Amino acid sequence: MADVTLYDAYNRPIRRQALTREIAGASMTGVRTVWNETVASGLTPTGLAALLRSAADGDHDSFLTLAEEMEERDLHYACELGKRKLAVSRLPITVEAASDSARDTELAEAVRAMTKKAGFRWLLKDLLDALGKGFAVCEIMWDRSGAQWMPRAYEHRDPRWFCWDRVSRRQIRLRDEIDAFDGIELAPFKFIRHTPRIKSGIPIRSGFARLAAWAYMCKGYTLKDWLAFAEVFGMPLRLGKYLPGASTADIDVLKLAVANLGTDAAAVFPQGMEIELVEATKSGSTDFFERLAQYLDNQVTKGLLGQTATTQGTPGKLGNEEAQNEVRHDFRDDDAEQLEETVQRDLIQPFIDLNFGPQESYPQIQLRAPQPEDIVALADALEKLVPLGLRVEASVIRDKLGLPDPPEGAEVLAPTAAPAAPPEKEALNRALNRQETLLDDIDLAADEAAAEWRPMLAPLIDPVRAALDAAVDADDFTRRLADVVAEQDPSALVNALARALFRQRGIGEVGDAN
Repeated sequence: MADVTLYDAYNRPIRRQALTREIAGASMTGVRTVWNETVASGLTPTGLAALLRSAADGDHDSFLTLAEEMEERDLHYACELGKRKLAVSRLPITVEAASDSARDTELAEAVRAMTKKAGFRWLLKDLLDALGKGFAVCEIMWDRSGAQWMPRAYEHRDPRWFCWDRVSRRQIRLRDEIDAFDGIELAPFKFIRHTPRIKSGIPIRSGFARLAAWAYMCKGYTLKDWLAFAEVFGMPLRLGKYLPGASTADIDVLKLAVANLGTDAAAVFPQGMEIELVEATKSGSTDFFERLAQYLDNQVTKGLLGQTATTQGTPGKLGNEEAQNEVRHDFRDDDAEQLEETVQRDLIQPFIDLNFGPQESYPQIQLRAPQPEDIVALADALEKLVPLGLRVEASVIRDKLGLPDPPEGAEVLAPTAAPAAPPEKEALNRALNRQETLLDDIDLAADEAAAEWRPMLAPLIDPVRAALDAAVDADDFTRRLADVVAEQDPSALVNALARALFRQRGIGEVGDAN
């Protein structure tokens, strides 16, 4: 493999000596620093509009910081986005071989071994960070100490360390001291870039954080107003009353007593004075802020999950909630397919090329939810179709079931042979009646005729099967069948049927005569 020049999916040559070196690491100073200022604190409508506009124009640092802080500060947004991430990252991982050949099976086994190593699940979770921010990048830390090139770790890189090209806004580039403004091209076979297509357009405008940012800001204002309202109206008014002619000292004592009721719930004041707790009367609904916050949360849930049934149970509407839950499954499957393409392009293909060289076809990684009814249907179909001549590769079925190929010499399951039926003993008093003899003769004649007809049926049935295999649809098969029937000569079969019918008629006549 050392003499072969490899190319990545973008037709760029691979420099093997650079694969084991860290490229996008952090630094205390420079363009990839770990220090960032807050954006969410004091967010205003004007500031948010400017932030989103700058992100679309190429300056996305503030937007990505806001997206990070939204996951840290808003419990509801973090929960709903986490549901969408976990729905994909916890799916079973299967690897399907390109064919049933020994070579393709070996490649698939190598990929399976790689996906079972520590860190691969975390890679999927890190790549799904793109759902909120629009894109995610992980750096592959290759290890060459063993017999194969193997990922030692997958390092999630801060998206603020990357930028987009100035022309298309679709090519991810690494910010570096060499070119801090436009960035440098990502090294091939070193980075896994995930840009989910949640909506059409440039990737930075596709993240859910952009969709939920306005609801997040409005909810922040709502919570602040709610707290101010609770501070004013959440406690009863403490009203102190003193008698006419009270001295200034007595009034000061009463003020101190009223103030102490706010914290100590106890006070001492002269006899004759009075403290009254007055409940504040409020006009209108008192749950306005709660309903507004709940409304904003529901809008975020609709944007991320497509419905609110999974977060708001409705008694008596189980069927409706199950139907709405299927919509979330559609989102999950779409997210999984896009993640499969990313891992296939940026990890599986480089892994195979480095260890086995370029291939015409590669093992396919799949993230699929188990469907028990599909396994039953597959088993039933194979049981019926394989005896009819359907050819199926064993490795394909194992891949669909998520089962690895058994190693050479391993103990494998096999169908048990059916026990032979014991020979029937003749009854000593068996009846040799006419009806039993007649039925035995008919059965024997039918067996003989069937043995004679099978060679005659093959020239008639085989052309029909060939026409069925070659047809592209039902109409095409109908046209082909007409041509096949026109060219067939069934005279041999007709003569055989006539002879068999004549023979059985003669046997029947003789039987009646006896």
